[in-house]
Amino acid sequence: MQVVANWDERWRQREGDLEPDPWLVAVAALFPAVGDCLDVACGRGRNALWLAGQGWRVTGIDKSPVGLEIAAREAAQKGLSLTLRQQDLERSPRLPVDCCDLLLQFFYLQRALYPALLAAVRPGGVAVVRTFSLAGPFAAGGLARQFVLNPGELPEVFAGWEILRHEEGLEASRKGGSLAGIVARKPA
Repeated sequence: MQVVANWDERWRQREGDLEPDPWLVAVAALFPAVGDCLDVACGRGRNALWLAGQGWRVTGIDKSPVGLEIAAREAAQKGLSLTLRQQDLERSPRLPVDCCDLLLQFFYLQRALYPALLAAVRPGGVAVVRTFSLAGPFAAGGLARQFVLNPGELPEVFAGWEILRHEEGLEASRKGGSLAGIVARKPA
């Protein structure tokens, strides 16, 4: 329960900053037409809110009740519809199968969840993952090794999928190290 309390406090401190991740906006042209989106570890819903505003039917999952409350309040203020579900993905790494046309996972890494992430995307759907990486010339940060991607790890996870965009080691992370991201389409 202590970890949840830490995330709750983090989201309280950042409550007003709800702009979508710039990389998400930059790669949005690669997404299918609007449909169902699953935002895994959605936090305060900054990406979920933006996608809902673009016409997506978004379900956000996170373990922090405070983050989900902020997302719900912001959605109500903006007249947007979000489905939000509290779930500790470390204790319960299960997701619905074939539930989404677009899957997001930003700045959350749990390798045991990979099979569920891949199975959640419908055939022809797209997964968008962006998080911390060891790739590139940037000094490693203070993140625990288990939360940082190895160079080339994302293309391995999405082997057999069409890689629409992949980059790593090009941009420094504020937490040290670099960032990696992938947009991949599941075979139809």
